[in-house]
Amino acid sequence: MPGTPKGVLVFHKPVTLHSTQPITAEIVLESMTEGFCLLDDALQLIYINEKAEELFRTERRSVVGRGLFELFPEAMDSLFHHHYERALREQVTTEFVDYYEPLDTWFQVKASPMKKGGLAIFFQDVSERQKTEAQLTEAAYYDYLTGLSNRRSILQTTRSMIERKEKFSVFHISIDNLNFINALHNQHAGETIMKKIAQELKSFSSDSCHVGRMDGNEFIVLLKPRTGENLAEFAEQIEGIFYTSISLENEKKVTISASIGIACYPFDAESTDELLSFAEMAMSEAKNVHGSSYAFFRPVMKIQRARKSIIEEGLAGELKTTGFYYTMQPQIDGRSNELVGVEVLSRWNHPELGEISPPEFIQVAEETGTIVSLTLHLLTEVFTKIKEWENHFEWNVRTAINMTASLLSNSDFFDQFFYMMDRYKINPDLIEIEITEQAELTYSPKTLENLLLCKAKGISIAIDDFGTGFSMISYLTHFPITKIKIDRSFVQKIGQDTKSEAVLKSLIHLARSIECELVAEGVERNEEAAFLRANDCDVYQGYLYDKPLKVIEFEQKYLLVEDKSSKK
Repeated sequence: MPGTPKGVLVFHKPVTLHSTQPITAEIVLESMTEGFCLLDDALQLIYINEKAEELFRTERRSVVGRGLFELFPEAMDSLFHHHYERALREQVTTEFVDYYEPLDTWFQVKASPMKKGGLAIFFQDVSERQKTEAQLTEAAYYDYLTGLSNRRSILQTTRSMIERKEKFSVFHISIDNLNFINALHNQHAGETIMKKIAQELKSFSSDSCHVGRMDGNEFIVLLKPRTGENLAEFAEQIEGIFYTSISLENEKKVTISASIGIACYPFDAESTDELLSFAEMAMSEAKNVHGSSYAFFRPVMKIQRARKSIIEEGLAGELKTTGFYYTMQPQIDGRSNELVGVEVLSRWNHPELGEISPPEFIQVAEETGTIVSLTLHLLTEVFTKIKEWENHFEWNVRTAINMTASLLSNSDFFDQFFYMMDRYKINPDLIEIEITEQAELTYSPKTLENLLLCKAKGISIAIDDFGTGFSMISYLTHFPITKIKIDRSFVQKIGQDTKSEAVLKSLIHLARSIECELVAEGVERNEEAAFLRANDCDVYQGYLYDKPLKVIEFEQKYLLVEDKSSKK
């Protein structure tokens, strides 16, 4: 009505979070549009949400509390398995896409480790991203790089042949030194090599021969041998692929080798896992031979594999408490009989295996990536002792330390190496790096850069086992070498082989002409020392003068004796 006052009545009522429906983690998880599940450290299902029930085509009450691979056995040893194990082992989040055949579904998966153990798995169906069924099949069963059957396909074929009780053999092929080739050229070099090797291997494909790529630099050939077909001859045919050099995109040519392991069904094993494992063991055995080679599985290899596992475990543990130590072999001036140098030699008296040879545990360290921690441990021990001797005995003798190929090209390792030298206040003039014959690597820019840094700091660089390989001569032009160590194989032939003596004289002359220091290794007889001295080689390392000594023995013989005599 006109003239009547107008107004609004406002009513305020306090509202707390407790007066609304509480938002819980379960409500959030159940409302998600992607599947979610929780796994414990044993990969058993703790929880799945509603979307996961839909994607798994099951009910949670029938799966919770059961092992993931009990429910989905076909996922064992698949990308799902490898990624989940990696996420748990390395405590990192992993993301991947993979096809699970029993559900005919492509899954995009994210696996995240939880602080209190176990994994949180987020996943969704991405099958629609694939345009056709043919594309799905190709991606699921064929390697993207080579076009060969992939790991999944090879495993399926192997299982099928075993189910049908068909006799066949597995050839596990590993391309040697592919990582070094990638480091020397680039990643595309490795891909080019893999593609060309795959093309060659495809020529073996038939109804009785299946060829596939497993992982990385490894191939598998499954052969049902025809009557009278010789497996060794077939392995030699595969070896023949590697006799010809391969041209890279930059027109450079590289020669590669391969190691081939062979295991037979049902003679060696009756299950897929054992058969492939035994072929891999045989392949590892073949790697002990320089160049392309093959090896048949033998039962003793299982013992060797168990031994290798123990060594791997020891290398990953606390080295100081597991028997790792080092010895020191003197380098003596043959004219004055004075100590002029010393070489550090790694040793390992394992609590279970006893003394392990250096080539054996160093090779395992290289393969498992523990060579850096092993060498840093050695440097810590050696630098501590050098500093102690410097303070007590005025130690001023150069100490040589062997470094493997992978270390020489590792800038991070050299950063730590230089840091340790600064930390322990080690005079660079007292340190020498030895490049072994096995380091036929890598004239890579990174290796050269690291060695030039060493030389700039005053660290000596020596070639060990000189004269045993053609590549050694070219080291002298590529690397800043300051010392040559003549291999014992030449020294041992003094007085027995005039041709070897002539080569030895040439090596000595070469070293002198390029102003390199010279050491003869393996000197054991007076006749050898006399010949070397007559030909201008005066520094010797060998049993004629001394064997490798434990640190306390070396100290007593070369330092305490001198210390006592100087006080008289």
